[in-house]
Amino acid sequence: MRRPLADQRLRPRVVAPSSGQGLAAVLPVPFTEHAAAVLEPVAGQSCLLRVVRSCLDAVDDPARVIVAAAEPLAGDLRQHLVRDGLDAVNVTVADGPATRAACLAVALKEAVSKPVSASSVLVYDVRQPLTTAALGDRVVRRLAEGAAVVLPVLAVTDSVKAVDEHGAIIASLDRSTLQSVQHPRGFAVADLRRLLTGAVGEFDEVLEAIRAAVPIATVDGDPEAIAVDLPHDAPFLEAVIASRRAR
Repeated sequence: MRRPLADQRLRPRVVAPSSGQGLAAVLPVPFTEHAAAVLEPVAGQSCLLRVVRSCLDAVDDPARVIVAAAEPLAGDLRQHLVRDGLDAVNVTVADGPATRAACLAVALKEAVSKPVSASSVLVYDVRQPLTTAALGDRVVRRLAEGAAVVLPVLAVTDSVKAVDEHGAIIASLDRSTLQSVQHPRGFAVADLRRLLTGAVGEFDEVLEAIRAAVPIATVDGDPEAIAVDLPHDAPFLEAVIASRRAR
């Protein structure tokens, strides 16, 4: 049975960015992600479903949500979405045990093709399942203003130490200049395509943007949009969700 998306119909929308070609939301799911961590329910809903619904908050149209999964995971992910009435979401397959970069490349190819024809994309992460609509809207708004790359960031509040090769603490770092980066991360399609060109091994679009000297805009992050490592962090994630529901 298809579940209604009434909440997002009632929310005022942020106009999608630049040149009228619109926006797509992409979720890479590389082979390194464990299917159980992506699909097992936590507080009644899997991380995959939570993130896909966050994508829908940003773009409304399920055809503009692109889940790019490594081939061994794609079938299970597609079935999981269909069972929850999200069969219109675009599940695209990256061949073999695909890396994050390979999944992003496949997603980007789909995003620029008709009928989506996106000029900008939001990149989500299945390990950040509590992304709010407000956070996505902030990123979309900066893209609409012409930013090439938009990152939601939070000030680092933990003590940060430098260690030597033996693991011994050798210094305390000034955390006032440090920020952690969250998702979704906004990119103009042309810039993300350039960053992906020639990508090998571990790929981090933020590091690549810095290395390429692409101008980066930031917006306020969300302290509750935590990144989790499942199943290890399942009890913590459940506690955060319960706290939200109790408000």
